[in-house]
Amino acid sequence: MGNDFIDAARAYHEVTKHSYTSVRSSPHYLDWDIRPLPYKIYPGAAHIALPRDLSLSRIPALEAIAEVAPLSPRKALDVGALARILFCADGLTRRKSVGGEDYHFRAAPSAGALYPIELYAATAEVEGIEAGLYHFSPGDLRMAGLRRGDWREYIAHAAAGRPSILHARAVIVLTSIFWRSAWKYRARAFRYCFWDAGTILANLLAATYAEGLATEIVTAFADPTIEALLGIDGEREGTVAIVAIGETESPAGVSPDAPALALETIPLSSNEIVYDGITKIQRESRLLTPAEAAAVAHAEIEQAVELVEGNPFRFDPIPPHDAMGLGETILNRGSMRIFGQAPVPARELATIMAASSGHPRSDFSRLTDTYLIVNAIEEMEPGAYYYNRVARGFEALKTGNFRTEAGYLCLEQPLGRDCSALIVYMTNLEHALRALGNRGYRDAHLEAGILGGRGYLAAYALGLGATGLTFYDDDTTNFFSPHAIGKSPILMVAVGVAASAARRS
Repeated sequence: MGNDFIDAARAYHEVTKHSYTSVRSSPHYLDWDIRPLPYKIYPGAAHIALPRDLSLSRIPALEAIAEVAPLSPRKALDVGALARILFCADGLTRRKSVGGEDYHFRAAPSAGALYPIELYAATAEVEGIEAGLYHFSPGDLRMAGLRRGDWREYIAHAAAGRPSILHARAVIVLTSIFWRSAWKYRARAFRYCFWDAGTILANLLAATYAEGLATEIVTAFADPTIEALLGIDGEREGTVAIVAIGETESPAGVSPDAPALALETIPLSSNEIVYDGITKIQRESRLLTPAEAAAVAHAEIEQAVELVEGNPFRFDPIPPHDAMGLGETILNRGSMRIFGQAPVPARELATIMAASSGHPRSDFSRLTDTYLIVNAIEEMEPGAYYYNRVARGFEALKTGNFRTEAGYLCLEQPLGRDCSALIVYMTNLEHALRALGNRGYRDAHLEAGILGGRGYLAAYALGLGATGLTFYDDDTTNFFSPHAIGKSPILMVAVGVAASAARRS
């Protein structure tokens, strides 16, 4: 029925909601015999090694996250910078055995450490590498060559002639292999895949800023055209977003023909389970033509006017140079397992919110709002708050100790109860769907992932910890109502002090 049949997104969202009853009535268990391989491998492709002397940026992470200064136009891009960008977005940072299982942890957080997102790079004006289409291999910092030539015009055509793509020095395409996440999260995994893409984009945007390169995220494109270029089927692996990196003086010329790719990949599992809910929402949120992509890219989204109610709590943010550098932050980042219920200075929470709340340069408008449950923030009463991004202040909705409620809302996990603050990203899905069709459902989750990913980085830059959480959908809306009436929770991020650090303090 297509992107305009928004009952598809409405139905998917309702069916995949978590509730107290649904979680307890689920018969699902993890079949470790079919756990998906976390890497896409092209055994027959020619591979090139990226530079391993990465010398990650020491620019203050808070500056890179917030993009506080203008960028130099038409800055050159070389293969070393490209390697740093790809590594910071999705590179392998460490290995660890958990419960007898081997986990490979990446630069950006992923729900369940399942890493469903793949990165492809269309290089054009990148010094030290031939123009072509490549697949990034995070496990060994190599790229598999898929096609020769300059593909910017081809990709831009799919995105209705997007100028940023035509003038880019390189284009990154993010896809999702849904089975990787669905192995654990079943049909609800479609949501998580866009969170994961968003956290990768948060890292990527910070890394490109550190290199002095402008970027634009594009989510309105003709899916079949991009799928054909990448050689993916659009259902098992679907395109999530396109990122134009850098700027050239002249637009790209005509791209070569794109015959079908004949490169095989290693199967992820001996058996893959297909979840009809994912297949349907993926089909119904695809855009089929450049004209359809143009209509979505130019759609106007109904935006609520953000008024300042009362006297919002404002705190001066911490100067960026007083926090960690970007490279150090990315290497130190993990997902907190145990918080220590310790208080955090209000300036630090204000810094995290200010640094992470800016809307990225993209072809879609702001979709999400931010709410918080404050458990232990110095100079703030415990309670529920709305973060006003215009005023950069916290508006109190209700005061009280809500640790128990915070723990309950995030599926009764102690992380929500023990953290210093629980950040909740919410959106009015009806506004997004009416303007963008089913594509708006994807964009809302992607944006929440970007904001949450930036919040992760800001927290770690300050020496704190963070973790992403899922939730009881309707109970969360009810908790923040009446302010949040009509809005749906999209992602939660808990921030606070590690239990070990709290014991030492």
